[in-house]
Amino acid sequence: PSTARVSPYLSSSRVLPPKHDVFISFRGIDVRDTFLSHLNSFLKHQKKFAVYKDDLDLERGEDISLSLLEAIERSAVYIVIFSPNYADSPWCLDELVKILQCGERYGRRVIPVFYGGVDPSHVENQTGSYRKLPAVETVGRIRSWRTALTKSAAISGFSSQVTRYGLHNLSRFFHNPESNLIGLLL
Repeated sequence: PSTARVSPYLSSSRVLPPKHDVFISFRGIDVRDTFLSHLNSFLKHQKKFAVYKDDLDLERGEDISLSLLEAIERSAVYIVIFSPNYADSPWCLDELVKILQCGERYGRRVIPVFYGGVDPSHVENQTGSYRKLPAVETVGRIRSWRTALTKSAAISGFSSQVTRYGLHNLSRFFHNPESNLIGLLL
């Protein structure tokens, strides 16, 4: 597999049809075995959505960065789980930039979920665990992350709490009889 970093700013001139109903962006150490497993199960099994999350859908030997960029391009809706360690990951932040680009370019819905004590104001103003972003080689990349975080926090989203059974606020959105994929896209 290639170790070269692929820029999230790459875009194709043609629009590919969605392959996935939902792409979930997350920081694994915060949510993989808790909120994410409940959300994924709910969307796949109860709502029958085709969900892409990178730890299950990558084939062995695939170039992770290329496959993630394609999955983002080919998803109809994006759920971004802003957890305490999300902004520690250059990978998550690059995904976020690409998600917002695709959301704007293709008119696709981005749904922020604020998890684990993360408040939208932390994301918008880059305070708390969002204050210090990872050190990278270019100021432009950091600037794009900060812009993406600010834009994301301005999108109407959900504050989520995990219970023994899974989801609170986000599940109510999906349990609404009018909340189907068409409703998510509008």
